Amino acid sequence: MTRLTAGYVPLTDAAVLIAAAERGFAEAQGLDLVLVRETSWANIRDKLVFGHFDAAHMLAPLAVATTLGLGHVALPLAAPVVLNLGGNAVTVSRPLADALAEHGGLGGGFAAAAEALGEIARARSVEEPLTLATTFPFSTHTYLLHRLLGAGGLDPEHDVRIIVVPPPFMVDALRRGHVDGFCVGSPWNSVAVDDGVGTILLLGNQIVRLAPEKVLAVPAERADDADMAALIRALAAAAAWCAVPENHADLAALLGEPRHLDLPAALVQRTLDGALVVDSAGEKRVDPEFLVLDASRPEPTQADWLFDAMRAAGHVPESSRDAVRAVYRSDLFDAAMAGTPVTR
Repeated sequence: MTRLTAGYVPLTDAAVLIAAAERGFAEAQGLDLVLVRETSWANIRDKLVFGHFDAAHMLAPLAVATTLGLGHVALPLAAPVVLNLGGNAVTVSRPLADALAEHGGLGGGFAAAAEALGEIARARSVEEPLTLATTFPFSTHTYLLHRLLGAGGLDPEHDVRIIVVPPPFMVDALRRGHVDGFCVGSPWNSVAVDDGVGTILLLGNQIVRLAPEKVLAVPAERADDADMAALIRALAAAAAWCAVPENHADLAALLGEPRHLDLPAALVQRTLDGALVVDSAGEKRVDPEFLVLDASRPEPTQADWLFDAMRAAGHVPESSRDAVRAVYRSDLFDAAMAGTPVTR
């Protein structure tokens, strides 16, 4: 039995990794998969870079940024598995939701929300700009916010203030008035609604449908090891189990345990089913593809989307497209899964 240590942040989209470790899929591949919960993406990056983790549940853009050495030590990473697509939402404070409603931006979709947000942000003083939180500078959440703000005629670098808050602290930041809204992965948007401090403005799919989100990140120097191929197969089997609706109650209970998300199973299951309560009145928004859990092949088109989003934000130069593509290792996925049927 080979021991592997993997870090994760408490989010619904860690489900495949957690299920692989705790529902026997890793063991079936000869792996003792030890999970370590971390609060922030900076911790995940640092512990992977400095050898404390063998693998990690990681923001796809952060895997790219770490490989390129953006703002930190460079360590070439490989992403041989995509852990999920989507799963994010934009949540705003109750006061901002009221203001958006007055401007026709609540419940009217992406264009109406963007226009109203632009009007409100422009009316704020320079001393008290609209403050929004993202989970990390190099994250799909950042790029979704940029897309939303840009559609409202706002410059994300000058017309609003964007700060970084770790996912588990987003609701506290909203409750204490430190931010006016945030973009984060589930279940923290739902927690804000259930706690009475937030309103879900938009689901991620209303901004960019099935945007690349989390990947399994491993150091490139050991990405083709036999134990990593075994981990890919374990994740694929776990994802097939997670995708069965009849397993969602069990999965929600597992994720909700204190050692993982420490939340009610019913709340977690709503995020798995894509049936989210968006406000204190109990209004629901249903999108079966809100969060797609599927340990799948890293596709060049996904890498290209990341490159375009990161370049638009000024995070990578035009010349880096091939370097971004090199992180997405479809060859490793194909080699690990060759001749391995995955059934749901």
